[in-house]
Amino acid sequence: MTKRLVTVGDLVVDLLLDVRLPVTAEDHQMSPTLLLEPGGACSTILAARNLGLDVAALGAVGADFQGRMLLDIMGEAGVDTSALLTSAGSTTTTVVALADQAGGGHVFLGNYGKGPDIALTEAAHEQLQRADTVFISGYSLVEERLCPLVDGVLEFVNDSPTALYVDVGPFMSQLPRERVERVLGLTDVLLLTEDEIPFVSAGETGIKACRRLLERYPSLLIVLKLGESGCRIMTSEIDRHCPGFPVAVVDTIGAGDAYAAAFIWSRAQGYALADCGTIANAMGAASVTKAGAGRGAPTCSEIQALLDKHQTGLQLSC
Repeated sequence: MTKRLVTVGDLVVDLLLDVRLPVTAEDHQMSPTLLLEPGGACSTILAARNLGLDVAALGAVGADFQGRMLLDIMGEAGVDTSALLTSAGSTTTTVVALADQAGGGHVFLGNYGKGPDIALTEAAHEQLQRADTVFISGYSLVEERLCPLVDGVLEFVNDSPTALYVDVGPFMSQLPRERVERVLGLTDVLLLTEDEIPFVSAGETGIKACRRLLERYPSLLIVLKLGESGCRIMTSEIDRHCPGFPVAVVDTIGAGDAYAAAFIWSRAQGYALADCGTIANAMGAASVTKAGAGRGAPTCSEIQALLDKHQTGLQLSC
């Protein structure tokens, strides 16, 4: 039976430009490329669809050109957007992504979508009842108009066996400590980078901070994303490093979002934890070989090719 993922948050559109970083005042540049692609949670959604997960999106999208574009793309990918809210006069969260494909690194310049507060509707609740997994990014946790929806989702998760995955992201540092602790107390799987550890550990850094989190939340599974070095999977009983895959990096935008989709899919298919890390690493590696994310999210065959090239012995069931 196909597993169902429900994502919580805005649909986002990315305008991607290839530039030389840093960009300074009066430093006029012309980008050799321009891409208009789904971003943010959309990258997780489309990567999950490429692997065969059934996906529904909760949150909002604007009643503007960007919103119509995103809804068309989601529809073509078979994503259930029936519980997604579009209010008259609302705008779509939009990000200008400046990526230095030659020198590395990127900069995001974003504008949250405007519109009324988004609550947990009856349609959204029905989607949650059908979910095997719920995914929330740190961006969604800090956006004010999404607070009623997020609160409703957290209440649902508290009263159900549905697994909650949270990807910390750079904005979760803005959350009050009590809010962070409430989220952690309900989270089954926490995905984060080394730079993001302080955002959930009251300012502490490093692996020791992760271990203290596991002491406080013993049922938590921590997935520490290490870029080209792979990832480290930690529970109260397991500490396992899963090596990454060396590839020629073009652009890292969206790689973490795609990684999350692969890890969610792998666990839903029943792979061993170490194999979940390896598959997600392959997804992340395949993602950075392309510019942007969105519709360029790696396919099952692209991930399998990377797994085969490095003789992992893993066969994907997608």
